[in-house]
Amino acid sequence: MDTPTIDQLLDQLKQQRDQAAFMRENKRRIIDQVQKSEAYQFADECQQKAEEQMLILEADIRSMTLAAHGNGDELPERVSVKKFQVVSYDMAAAREWCFTNFRPALKMDDKAFEKAAKDGNVPADIASVSQEYRAQIATKL
Repeated sequence: MDTPTIDQLLDQLKQQRDQAAFMRENKRRIIDQVQKSEAYQFADECQQKAEEQMLILEADIRSMTLAAHGNGDELPERVSVKKFQVVSYDMAAAREWCFTNFRPALKMDDKAFEKAAKDGNVPADIASVSQEYRAQIATKL
């Protein structure tokens, strides 16, 4: 069996891309049709109402549980109160402090660093920039 040529493989790739695009569009139409149905809209509305009610109930339960805990009342087994450490800070002051005192807390922006390296703004012993060949395939075959 002969090894297919690049042109033959490109033709196969074009067919697969066309098929994938057709199926993606077909799925989108099916989803749109279902979402427009009365049954779906009713189910969506019911779900939203249930989730809103759930959030209200959870907030009420948390509030009542904290109040009961504060009063020393016994709590039902299905709830508990736990103590958490909460950190509050001024973002600008914290970033400045981390810059000089705690660099591990700073997250590196890889794209910005790579751009600086490509522009020659990063020492060569820190980052090297090289050329490499990559095959590019046209989007529209």
